[in-house]
Amino acid sequence: MPDLNMSVRAATLEQARAAAAAAGMTLSAWVDKTLAESIWTARFARQQQRNAALGVTSDHLAAEYARLEELRRTAG
Repeated sequence: MPDLNMSVRAATLEQARAAAAAAGMTLSAWVDKTLAESIWTARFARQQQRNAALGVTSDHLAAEYARLEELRRTAG
């Protein structure tokens, strides 16, 4: 019986190499980019959960951003 663990790892590595090549990147750069994107996605998801728990809505955030932008314009 083949070692499925090694087969899965080899297949995953080949998929990663193919994705890196398609993106015109080295495997190392592609892994760094992929990990960074997943970290930011996780952070964004946690922030959305915190906002929901606090009752902060998209409309509230947009209004706050507009208020801060107006303060910057008047100060500068």
